[in-house]
Amino acid sequence: MMSKPLVASVSLLILSASSGCADKKTTTRPEPELGPVKLLEAGEEPRQTARYVIAPETVVRAVLDVVVATTTTEPLEDQFGVLPGLRLSLHLGPTVPIQGGVRYVLRIEKAESVVPEETAGHLVEHVEGSVAALKNMRGRFDVNEEGIVIDSKVPWTQAQDRIHPRVAVMLSNIRSVIAVLPLPEQPIGVGAVWEVRRPLRIWSMRLTQVSTYKLLERTGERLRVGVSVRQDASPQIADLNPKEEVHVKSYSMQARGHALVDLSQPLTVEAQAKSESSADFVLVTPNKSEPVQTKQAIVLRLATKHGAGKTAP
Repeated sequence: MMSKPLVASVSLLILSASSGCADKKTTTRPEPELGPVKLLEAGEEPRQTARYVIAPETVVRAVLDVVVATTTTEPLEDQFGVLPGLRLSLHLGPTVPIQGGVRYVLRIEKAESVVPEETAGHLVEHVEGSVAALKNMRGRFDVNEEGIVIDSKVPWTQAQDRIHPRVAVMLSNIRSVIAVLPLPEQPIGVGAVWEVRRPLRIWSMRLTQVSTYKLLERTGERLRVGVSVRQDASPQIADLNPKEEVHVKSYSMQARGHALVDLSQPLTVEAQAKSESSADFVLVTPNKSEPVQTKQAIVLRLATKHGAGKTAP
């Protein structure tokens, strides 16, 4: 499981969003299998519940930047490719009320790659083409008042063979933690800590993710939250696409960051996180089997513009 670098999550984000495993012939992915939100510490008094209350017709535009701070791999070469930095422009909405939450479509309006200068010329075109294939991808998401995706539909067939597995997995990781923060049922105050344990399937890879949140500050409906994530995978064999699979020996990822949440908006207002990951696996293709060891540090930044109405400012 190659570079699973990033912390996981953006509401679609993205489109790699819903973690789940689908048959290669299907066009949607099942809703993610979520663990319950467990409150570990209630925090200081006064305490109050936190719920998303999002007006109909809300539209959000956002920019996600992903910077590959360090990358050392052994050996990766042509088969596995280069993990580029990304800049994605996102359009979410307009939101539609459903029972207990909202529904919206999230679309990638623009996708740009940032390829390391030392990248071999014959790899640059492939990497840039893979990222460009993300443009105009979209997915439909139903999110409840506690920030949990309860249903989703994301078409994959049209782009699965064009989007590089490393990019797809990275986006899947981003999706599950920061885009829309899951909230506990109980009233909380500053200092409250809660966690979500999720057995994830990204492509067909099975891993365990534990996301921990701490309320640092609250002003009305705005919450500043510290976020930490850990992912681990046991030895396994997983399909990346119809032509590639990985024989995972070990994988772990840790990430830390913070997010600013407005409970009247369907996407985190701003977030920043840094992750460090390491993986040991064998990449198996029709032509050869290649052992790979990788360590990476990656930084992501998410910033949104939001407003009520059919067009965002």
